[in-house]
Amino acid sequence: MARPHDPAAPVPPTPLPVDVPAAELLNGFIGSHVLYALTVTGVLDALVVTGPAPVPVADLAEVGDAEPSVLRALLRTAHRLGLVALDEEGDAVELTTAGHQAYRVRGYFTASVGGFGDVFRHLDTLLTWPDEFGRSVLQNGHYTALGCAQNWSFQRPIFDEATGDLGFAKVADIGCGAAARLIHLVGARPDAVGVGVDVSGEACQLARQNVKSAGLDDRITIVQADMRDVVASPRSFPQVADADLVTSYFILHHFVGERVGGRPFLAALRSAFPQARHFVFADGFREPAEGSVSTDSVGGGSVGADSVGTGSAGTGSVGTGSVGTAPGGAPSPLFTLAYQLFHDFTGVPLWTHAEQRDMFLDTGYVIERELPFGHPLEWLFVLSPAPGPA
Repeated sequence: MARPHDPAAPVPPTPLPVDVPAAELLNGFIGSHVLYALTVTGVLDALVVTGPAPVPVADLAEVGDAEPSVLRALLRTAHRLGLVALDEEGDAVELTTAGHQAYRVRGYFTASVGGFGDVFRHLDTLLTWPDEFGRSVLQNGHYTALGCAQNWSFQRPIFDEATGDLGFAKVADIGCGAAARLIHLVGARPDAVGVGVDVSGEACQLARQNVKSAGLDDRITIVQADMRDVVASPRSFPQVADADLVTSYFILHHFVGERVGGRPFLAALRSAFPQARHFVFADGFREPAEGSVSTDSVGGGSVGADSVGTGSAGTGSVGTGSVGTAPGGAPSPLFTLAYQLFHDFTGVPLWTHAEQRDMFLDTGYVIERELPFGHPLEWLFVLSPAPGPA
C-alpha cells in the first residue's frame, strides 16, 4: 500500500493523435513547398524530360546546382508525399502519376508559394497593419508571372479553341506577365506584332528575356506601365492604343471595380482601344455565396487539376483533402483558397463569374464566347465592342 509521501505511480503519456485534419494541413504546407522547390530549381522539369525511366539523383543535383545529400532529403519527402518514387538505395528517382498531375498544375504552387508567399508568411502583420502590403510585405511579381506562364501549358489549347479564328495585326496584352501568350500569338502569325503592358518591373524583365529567347524582340515590345494610366491617357502610350486585339490574363480583377475619369474602367478601356475588334479576357472568380444562384459552376469540370488538391496529403496526392471546403461542403478547388485569401488581404475585390458577365454587358461589350479555362472558377471571355459610343 502506497504511503502519502511515496511518489505517484508514473502514468503513461497519452499518444498525440496524428491522423487528424491538422496533419493534412501541415503536410499540405510542406508538400506545397517541396513541389515549389523542385519546380523552380528545374529538378521537376528534368524528371519530366528524361522520364519515364528513373533518373540518378546525382544527375538531378547537377541540374538544380544542389548539394546531393540535401536533394536526397527533399526527394525522400516528395516520395512520402507520393510525388516521386525512389529506389531502395535512394540513388534514382522517377515521377509518379500524382507527380505528373502536380507538374501539370505546378504554376498554382509557383504563384502561391513564390508569388504570394510573403503575404501568407505575414498574415499576422497584415491583420494589424494592412497598409504594410506593398511596403514591408510584398508580392513577388517574377514568381506570380512565372506561375501563370507554367499554367499556360494546359490552358493554351482552350485559348486556341476560343481565339484561333480571330484575325489581328497588333495585339496588346494587359498584364503580360512573362509574355507567354504574346509569344504564342505573335509567333504563330508572321505578319503580326504585339505589345505587352505590365506594372511589375520583375515581370517585364522576365517578359523581355522570354521574348528575346523566342527571337521576337523585333516584333514584340514590353512596356512597364500601370494599365489605369494607359486607359486614362491612351495618347501617352501610342505604341499600345492602336491594337486591334486586346488580351488580359488574370489581371482584370484589379481594375474592373474602379472608375477612370468618372467612367467605369471597362467602358474607359473600350474607348482607349478604338481600333480593337475583339477583347479576350481570362480571369479567376470568387466562389458564389452559399445558397446563391450562379452560373459559375456551368462547365466546371477542371482541365488540369485532376486529383491534385483533392486527396489526402501524404497518401499520393498534393493538397489538403477535406481541409478547406467550398460553400455547400465540397472541397475547394485547387488554388481557390490561396487566390481568395491573397486578394482579401491585399484589398482587391473579387467578383463571381455571373457578376463579371453583367459588368461586360453593362459597359458596352458583346459576349461572343465564354469557356471554363482549366479550373472551375477560371473563365475565358471573347468579347467585341457593341455598336455605338463606348
